[in-house]
Amino acid sequence: MSEESMPAKAEQLTLEGFRTFVEARVQPEFRPLALEFWKMVAAEAPELTPGMRGGTEKYIPVPVWRLKRDVMVLSPSAKALAISFARGALFDDPAGRLGGAGKISRTLKLRLLSDLEEASLRRILRQAVQNG
Repeated sequence: MSEESMPAKAEQLTLEGFRTFVEARVQPEFRPLALEFWKMVAAEAPELTPGMRGGTEKYIPVPVWRLKRDVMVLSPSAKALAISFARGALFDDPAGRLGGAGKISRTLKLRLLSDLEEASLRRILRQAVQNG
C-alpha cells in the first residue's frame, strides 16, 4: 500500500475541538447528546484518546477514540449519532443495542439523552477498551 493510499493518523482532539465539530456537523437536536457522550466516554473509558480522522473530498472528518488503534468513531447523520465500534462483533450485548452484521464492527445509534443513561452503554464502552 502506498503512503498516499494509507489512512491518515488521527490528530489529537480537545473538548473545544469537539465542540467546534459538533456545531459544524451535528444536527441541532443531537448536539447536547454528542457533548454528553464526550463526557461519558471521558468518565467511563478514560484510557481512550480522542482524535479526528478523515477530512478528504469524499469523507468529512469524524471524531475517533483510540488506544493503539481506532476503537470507535462518531458519525453524525440526520436521524442519529452513529457510534461504530471497530471490534463490536466481539462484545457481549444482551440488551441488543448494537446493530450490523459485519464480521468485526458494530454500530450503536444514539437519538435521545436517555440513551446515555442505560447501563448497557457503559458496559459497551468498557468492552471497547478491553477489545481495543
